[in-house]
Amino acid sequence: MKMRSAVLILTLALAGCGIGRVAAPPTVFDLGLDSRPVPALPARETISLVFHAVPSLSDTGVVWRVGDSAAPKAYASYRWASPPADLMHQRIADRLSRQGPVLNERVTLQTPQLQVSLSQFEQVYAVDGQSSEGRVLLQAVLVSGRSVLGQTRIATQAPAPTQDAAGGVAALRQASDDAADQLAQWLAATLKPAPKPGG
Repeated sequence: MKMRSAVLILTLALAGCGIGRVAAPPTVFDLGLDSRPVPALPARETISLVFHAVPSLSDTGVVWRVGDSAAPKAYASYRWASPPADLMHQRIADRLSRQGPVLNERVTLQTPQLQVSLSQFEQVYAVDGQSSEGRVLLQAVLVSGRSVLGQTRIATQAPAPTQDAAGGVAALRQASDDAADQLAQWLAATLKPAPKPGG
């Protein structure tokens, strides 16, 4: 009973009460510039990138939940500049392009294609509301022609510095960068390096 009451109090506090108030314009967030240093990785051949996300991540709401409950919610007055699916797609494309060209479509059937699926991008609170973290979950499959070269599941978490929407956004930025880095490292280990000039 105490746990249920704590969840209810946290839900009301986070959602806010808009009764009798004129709604202010929402605060808008994005993932910022991709300026974080990344580990040195070998240059690789051209790939194409296909990106998918669960339907709930095609909305601009900043999503949060309490524990592992099956009831995600969105902050009433905070939004992403673009849906998380688009933000994460761009972040991954930017990160992978540091090692070699990233195309939206295959040039030929032999062009390796990286298929990425994003299934979680949210702030998760502890039941007592005293801490939270940003969580990102994605799956990736690398194919060449009709062959699967490899697949991986990447789950990253980062602690939120404050227990509110701004803290959740900061945590999700960190978790997103970590996920993009891990994907780049996995791709470098799975796909052969680009041939050296004259080699």
